[in-house]
Amino acid sequence: MELEAASRRFHLWFRGLRSLRRDLASARWSDDAAAQLPALVGRFVAHLESYCAARADLDPVWTLSAPWATPAERGAAYWLAGWRPTTLVHLLYTESGRRLEAQLPDLLLGVRSGNLGDLTPAQLAQVDDLQRRTVAEEDELAREMALVQEGHGVVPSADGSGLDVAGHVRRVRDVLERADALRLRTVKRAVEILEPAQAAELLVAAADLEIGFRAFGLKHGSGRD
Repeated sequence: MELEAASRRFHLWFRGLRSLRRDLASARWSDDAAAQLPALVGRFVAHLESYCAARADLDPVWTLSAPWATPAERGAAYWLAGWRPTTLVHLLYTESGRRLEAQLPDLLLGVRSGNLGDLTPAQLAQVDDLQRRTVAEEDELAREMALVQEGHGVVPSADGSGLDVAGHVRRVRDVLERADALRLRTVKRAVEILEPAQAAELLVAAADLEIGFRAFGLKHGSGRD
C-alpha cells in the first residue's frame, strides 16, 4: 500500500510539474508577465517543497529504489533518489550562454533583454558561489552515502540478536532527506539570484529536462506512465 501511495504521489507531482511548466512558459511572454511571474515562480518552488516534505515520510528503501521511475531516469538522471542539485546550476549556465550568443549584437549596442542571457556581473558572481557551495555539499553527501552502503557504522542491535538494521535505515533516510533539502535550497537560491523572468526561464528549462528524461525512459525502457 505504501508503494502504491508513493507512486500515485509521484504521478500527481509530475502532472503538476507539467501544468506549472505550461503556465510559466505562457506567462513569460505575456503582456502582463511582470504581474504573473512572481506568483507562478513561487508556486513552482512550493510544488517542489511539498513533494520533498511528502517524501520524508516514505520508507527510504522505496525512495532510494524509486520503482515508479523508468530505468533510464534512475540510471542517467538520479543522484541520491533525485536530480543532482548542481544540474540546475549547469542548466543555468547553459541557458544563459545560449541566449547570450543569440543576442550578443543587441547587447553590444546596449539593448538589454532581461532574460537569462542578460545576467549582471553581480548575478554571475552569486551563481558561481552557489555552484561551489553546492558541489561541496554534494561531495559530502556522496561520501556519507558511500559509507552507509559499505556498512560503516553498523552496530549490533540492542538485544544482541543481530545488526541494528533500523539504525542503518535511519542513516539512509537522513542522507536522502539532506539530499532533498539541498535540491530545494539550490532552487530557492537560484530563484533569489534571478529576476522573475529569468527564474521562469530556468524553471521551464529544468521542467523540460525532467519531462524529457521521463519521456525518453517511457519510450525506450520499461517504466510506467
